[in-house]
Amino acid sequence: MKKLLALLLCLSLVFALAACSTPESQTQQPAEQPTQAEDQPTESTQAEQPSEPESQTQQPAEQPAQTENQPTEPTQTEQPSEPEALTYPIEQFTVGTTAAIETATFGEYNFDMLASGVSELPLVWQDAEGNYHPLLASYETADSVTWVYTIEPGMTWSDGEPVTAEDILFTLEYDDANGSANFVSQTDEDGKVTEAKYASYAISDDGMSISLTLTSANVRELSNMTSFRVMPKHIYEGKDSVTEAEARVTCGPYMLDSFNKEAGTLTFIPNPYYPQTPNVGKLTYRLFGNEDTMYLALQNGDLDMTWAYSTGVSGSYQDVLAATDTLTLEAVTAANAPAVLAFNNANGLFADENLRLAVSYALDYDSFRTVFGSAYASNPNRGFVPPVTVGYKETEALGQDLDTAAQYMADAGYTEKNADGFYVNADGEVCAFTLTCNASKEAHVGYAELVKTQLEQFGIQVDLETLDGDSYNAKTSNKFSENNITMEAAIYGYTAAGMGMKNGLASIYVDGTHPVQGGCQVFDEEFQAILSAMGEAKTVEEYTKAAGSLQDWYAAHTPLIALYWDSQILVHSAAYENFTEDAVFGLNNVNTWFTITAT
Repeated sequence: MKKLLALLLCLSLVFALAACSTPESQTQQPAEQPTQAEDQPTESTQAEQPSEPESQTQQPAEQPAQTENQPTEPTQTEQPSEPEALTYPIEQFTVGTTAAIETATFGEYNFDMLASGVSELPLVWQDAEGNYHPLLASYETADSVTWVYTIEPGMTWSDGEPVTAEDILFTLEYDDANGSANFVSQTDEDGKVTEAKYASYAISDDGMSISLTLTSANVRELSNMTSFRVMPKHIYEGKDSVTEAEARVTCGPYMLDSFNKEAGTLTFIPNPYYPQTPNVGKLTYRLFGNEDTMYLALQNGDLDMTWAYSTGVSGSYQDVLAATDTLTLEAVTAANAPAVLAFNNANGLFADENLRLAVSYALDYDSFRTVFGSAYASNPNRGFVPPVTVGYKETEALGQDLDTAAQYMADAGYTEKNADGFYVNADGEVCAFTLTCNASKEAHVGYAELVKTQLEQFGIQVDLETLDGDSYNAKTSNKFSENNITMEAAIYGYTAAGMGMKNGLASIYVDGTHPVQGGCQVFDEEFQAILSAMGEAKTVEEYTKAAGSLQDWYAAHTPLIALYWDSQILVHSAAYENFTEDAVFGLNNVNTWFTITAT
């Protein structure tokens, strides 16, 4: 199967293959990995509408006892003794990444994402098919409003202290105090929370379960918990900042051994208190400044795997890697829109819906798929949402139609072209805009250049603006419900995780009332009503209905367009097999270190 995948990838750019199905997973479940509860909610990644999970209609067997203001102190358990030194089937494994990691502290985004697959256990994990499983905690719900999380047996911090529900609560309160975007619905200009995600909580008498009541129902609550990393209360309580802790105490199968910024290395060693023994002893992560150098190191055998959060190998590297006998490529179906053209819907040229529609018909989507995509890439539709996303609805396919594009230009007042071939209005003003992209992302620059080429051939002048990361974020970020994004149009890329944020279906990146990088400045009342319906849905059926309305709205108003859809293509040394595929963290996930074997 892997050889067939490699062959397909080698031929993809030559024959411009249409999208095909993802190959079967080659992974196995880790030994003693908690199994998915019979009545737990799941999200399907299939195009068909998912059925409502059984747990949406069943009350948990035991609801944690409600407490007053102060939760009950958790039951203290005897600290396990440190085991003797062990040997491992794979003594050392090296991973390359281009993630920019400045510090190895809690809250440093890139490090947190990397560590989520090694040392910082999320509450749950999502497999390649989109199903959820307990990891740090099991879970129950009866109404999608109140969710009960129970710490799995034997979970212990790397200093020997037990993990308890108090740690979950402490982390949530820390997030609220520090304006964490993942777990609050709104913040003020100082970054302080104005509306917390959870209305109330209760900790069980034994201190091992926490009941969290949302401000409204959310059938997608578990998607947030795939990236929620718990902080040890006994380490950080009373400290002004998490960076005050001298040592990083963690609850995953590994703990941080060293971070050398100058050398560009992170090393992790097994956590002696973890209830299972991984198959790999030492994990080393090498930090690279660019993909060229990283993939050369992989081809030379200096790396065993590469990793990027929620993304795979970009299309420009896939063929050469597939042709390398010492490497294996895996395809993981994911709800990814790696190339997105987003418009400022409130200000400037693209406040006119006709011009957004004109651009959508002027572009050649086949070219984006074949130039940048994998063998699994496909052309997008106007509903923006990839077919493997929960709540997907089929809408009109995006395709080049220059006559229709010209008609929308006329509707916008551009009926003539000047001597340079660009559309002008009745005042002789050229139809022109600035397209902003992040210079540090090579693929995004490539998308922008192709957009510029195609639109100028059609008759719209495009000034390409490449900015450093900080400048790009400043220009493309909505701040505190104000109409203040200064971009005219920009290139983004949304992963499966990004597609799931806020109410889902990438709505957070469109909503003008929410502070986020990538907002399209949409304040429309109909749009906001749809978001409310999605957020208040108590069943998957209710959510799917509202999600369909959102995609119809995307298709009609074109606040942004996907240039192509794709799966994640992941790569590793052929000397190893039996990786676990994770929809969010790819092959760099906690389960991989228990399933991986040498060939």
